[in-house]
Amino acid sequence: MAHDERMSAQDIARGGGRRLARAAVTIALAACALLQAAGSAPAASKDDKVALRTLDDIVKGHYKAATAHFDKDMRKHLPPKGLEQVWKSYQAQFGRYKSHQKPKDAKSGRYTVVRVPLRMQHSAGEFRLSFDKSGAVAGLFFLKPGVPLPKPSPT
Repeated sequence: MAHDERMSAQDIARGGGRRLARAAVTIALAACALLQAAGSAPAASKDDKVALRTLDDIVKGHYKAATAHFDKDMRKHLPPKGLEQVWKSYQAQFGRYKSHQKPKDAKSGRYTVVRVPLRMQHSAGEFRLSFDKSGAVAGLFFLKPGVPLPKPSPT
């Protein structure tokens, strides 16, 4: 506070106490509003957490850890060495990984699809994981932004 805005004992005695009390109430109300807003923000889903952990493992080169939540078919078709090759190929095209944004979830038939926008060195990208009903990873994709979700096949 600047010197002329400070409350002296005389100011408090002459009504400054009311200003001080109003300021304290205002601060308390603002704090309550912030706490309520923070409490009402949706928590990240389990699928979002797995998607971000998988992306983090890939970026760090921990390909075996990145495949930990793969279903049986994914393990068979994309083992850790294959995932490493796919990631290196993607980076050759889009540049080094820089950062990512908040995941966005969507439904596609019986799958939950988590889309994570990527900031790469040369252009934007997207990391996408598909989760089955049990929470296992049933699909992994490195894409350019804007690729639409596939239409679910009739079953």
